[in-house]
Order: sequence, then C-alpha cells, then structure tokens
Amino acid sequence: MIIIKKCGNYRAKFGDGPIWHEGYGLIWLDIAAKKIVTYNPDTEQESVYDAFGWIKSIVPAADGQFIGIYKDGLYYLNFKKGIKMPFAKPEGLNDIHYLNDGKCGPDGQIWVGLSDGFFKRFKESPYTALSHYPFESSKLFSIDAGGNISVKLENITFSNGLDWNRKTNNFYHIDSSKHLIFQYQLKENGDIHFEKIVYSFEMDEGFPDGMAIDADGNLWVALYKGGAIAARLKKPTRIVCICPKKMEVIQEIELPLSHVTSCTIGGENLDTLFVTTAYEPLPEDKVKREPLAGYLLAIPIEQRGVANYQFITNEDKAKIR
Repeated sequence: MIIIKKCGNYRAKFGDGPIWHEGYGLIWLDIAAKKIVTYNPDTEQESVYDAFGWIKSIVPAADGQFIGIYKDGLYYLNFKKGIKMPFAKPEGLNDIHYLNDGKCGPDGQIWVGLSDGFFKRFKESPYTALSHYPFESSKLFSIDAGGNISVKLENITFSNGLDWNRKTNNFYHIDSSKHLIFQYQLKENGDIHFEKIVYSFEMDEGFPDGMAIDADGNLWVALYKGGAIAARLKKPTRIVCICPKKMEVIQEIELPLSHVTSCTIGGENLDTLFVTTAYEPLPEDKVKREPLAGYLLAIPIEQRGVANYQFITNEDKAKIR
C-alpha cells in the first residue's frame, strides 16, 4: 500500500523544482506565482518567499548560498533576505527560448537547458496536441564559477529532468518533446558522448518531466500530462522508476490527481520521495475534486537517495550574505 502525505499548507498553481537541502529540508517552487517554498518534514515548519522573477530551478552552493535559474538567466540568490544579483546569461534567451531545469553536476558546474515555448503552445492546442513537433532549436549549457558558459548539447526541444549516476558519472537527460531519456558518458575533460536511449515513453503516458536518481542508479521520473493530452487520454498520473541497465520500469506510483511535475528524494534517511504537483491547468470545478493538486507530497520508498552536488561559487563575485 502506498502512503501519500500532504506536506504543509501552501497550494501551488504550478509546483516544480524540488530539492532536498540539509538546512531547510525541502525547497520547492511555485513557478506560476513566482514563489520559493521551504518545508521541514521533522518540524512541519513551512515558509514562503518571493522569488523576484520567473524562477524555474534552484541550485544549492557549497557556501550555503543558492543560484536561482530564471527564465532570463542565472542569479545569485538569498531568498531569506530578498537579494538577487545577476550571475550569468546564456545567449539566445527570449520570450520563446528560456532556461528551464538545472542542477549542479559532478564537475562542480551548473547544467541547465533551454526550452522552446512554441512547443508548449503546439501541445496545448487541441489541433496539434497529438502531432509530432518538428523543431529542435534549444541547447544544454554548463556554467562554471566564473560565469563561463559552454554548450553541452544541441538539437534539443524541451530540456528537462537531468541527473548523474554517482558511481559511474553517466549523465541522464530528458527531452520532453521526444518522450525519451538519454544516457551519455561524461568524460574527464567535461565533454559528453551519447551512449543510448534509456527509455522511450508512449505519448499517452504524458511528458517525462522532472527526474531524480537513487543510490542504485535508478531514475524516478514524473510524467506530466498537459491539459490537451489529459483531456483526451485516460492513463493515470504516475511517477515511474526506471532501471537504466534493464531499460525498463521497475516500479510505478499512481497518484490521485491530474498533474504531477517533478520529484526528488530526501528526508533524514534519504528514503522519502517528495513530489510537486499543479492545479493551474485544471478548470475550477475539477480543482475542488482534486484535494491534493498543487501540494507538495511525500511518499516513503524502499530505495535510498543521494546527496545533491553543490555549486562552488566565486567568492569574489558572490557577496550577498
């Protein structure tokens, strides 16, 4: 029997980007309302902060600070004090191509991808929701402590859910538009080389979105169904656990709501799956029928998670304590 616990009282229009942090507990985002939410599962203390912009991801730094990944660039961030300072801005950002999911990798750099806003419009139209999107104009970047930017991947449409195997350094990346999870080999010089497609999802399962990795190298993936897809296709909302070696689903968790967005593994023993959800795409009458939609959820699992990699900031440039 799966136990699902609602965490805190904050209900997000579009929850996303959860991370486990030893100091705060869970840090997650309401990207629609531009808020940062913290939740301590031991004390059940919850706090909500202004993100001061359209935040998409948040990355912890080794010195206790954070890097906020916003649609229009990366910023040094102290959300408790309300301080936000520019850090780095990849080329080509605009209203259509914007930054999305990002994490720190084993190289100590931030990896973040671009997303194509036209893809979202294409998939939310009832006329094209089930059609193939033909464009691949986004990229995946890495950014070091000095703000230097390198291109890691091109020919992406909607970059999402990235993580690394802590034992092998294999890099996993989702392009939601293709419904695929890719595995790459991370070289010592920082280059990555394609190895294989780990898993291919059917369109009616939803778009693979936020992703976490456990200590065994299994991938936990949230399957998000946009409004047009959800209206036509009736497969349940799920989190799936995929074994990259077997290239198959080894566990799945069905959730009693329409929209799941991302997940991370945390808790004192790193044995709790924390899941972000959304109610924004739902009509008002359906929001009332989905009491868990928009909340942070906690689900005990048998597997153990791994600690986040932490970004090493340039102390000369990051004086925002």
